[in-house]
Amino acid sequence: MNQQKIIWFAIVFSTVMYFGVAYMLAPAPALPFEQSVRTVFTMAMYASAFAVFLAALVIPGLMRPLPRQTKLVLAMALFEACATMGLMAALLQKDWRLFIPPWIAALIGFIREFPRDEVSSPVL
Repeated sequence: MNQQKIIWFAIVFSTVMYFGVAYMLAPAPALPFEQSVRTVFTMAMYASAFAVFLAALVIPGLMRPLPRQTKLVLAMALFEACATMGLMAALLQKDWRLFIPPWIAALIGFIREFPRDEVSSPVL
């Protein structure tokens, strides 16, 4: 396994641990999900997660002189930040379910950035 795949798996696994933390610290939500997701704070966290997700799609491609591995780490860190926004919403609203939508977005980004050969990588 090459170094890029190790970095990829480590960052993806960190978000799995975030899910465990969210569930352990907020296992019994007081409000229905529809009410929890419509709070101003949650909407702000989701908007931030969306903005970071878009940045993760664009920014690494704009950094042409950087090495390929640096671009991968940058994109992965930004996608992880997307999941972190969901974690913050879940912990502060005491509802583990709020972590799921930003986490799904982060997982989509992670799959997009899975290390491939030099020709087909999206971060070139």
